[in-house]
Amino acid sequence: MNNTQQICFTPLDHHHMAQARRLAMRSLRNNEVPVGAVIIAADGTIIGTGYNRIEKKQSQLEHAEMQAIRKAVKVIGGWRLDQCTLYVTLEPCMMCLGALLLSRVKTIIYGAPSHLFGISILNPQLPPVYRAHTIIHQGLQQDECSDMLKNFFVRIRSNKEASSEQQCSIHQQNERELA
Repeated sequence: MNNTQQICFTPLDHHHMAQARRLAMRSLRNNEVPVGAVIIAADGTIIGTGYNRIEKKQSQLEHAEMQAIRKAVKVIGGWRLDQCTLYVTLEPCMMCLGALLLSRVKTIIYGAPSHLFGISILNPQLPPVYRAHTIIHQGLQQDECSDMLKNFFVRIRSNKEASSEQQCSIHQQNERELA
């Protein structure tokens, strides 16, 4: 795997990332962290898609990338995705990177960086066998992907604050009624 790098992306790359962003919107509508993923075969066909469903399914295995991998291997009838490209709106985590590397995905292209859970910190530590067969490119539609995530977390935080204030108000009202 080459070091994570930024390149000039093609119109087709932008098209595929836009598809991943549309999938991320599905997560957003379900109050999930908005992450979408698309796996493209060498001939340009979509063979796997996914979007976060961790809360709904109550499983970490429901990351967008993991769903896309499951669907892609079903379509091709084997576990090697060595001619495929993954487009994902958020930098993959360690679990997803492991599954992508073991699946031999040729190229990973992601939008927004993940400073807490992202793979870029792992690149220098990966064994050469993994660095040899997977190329990672960062920053495709980074602003759009980042904005979607930022807006989601702002909304979640404001909902928590409103809920906390509401609980405090109810508690104060109950105290007044008891007095």
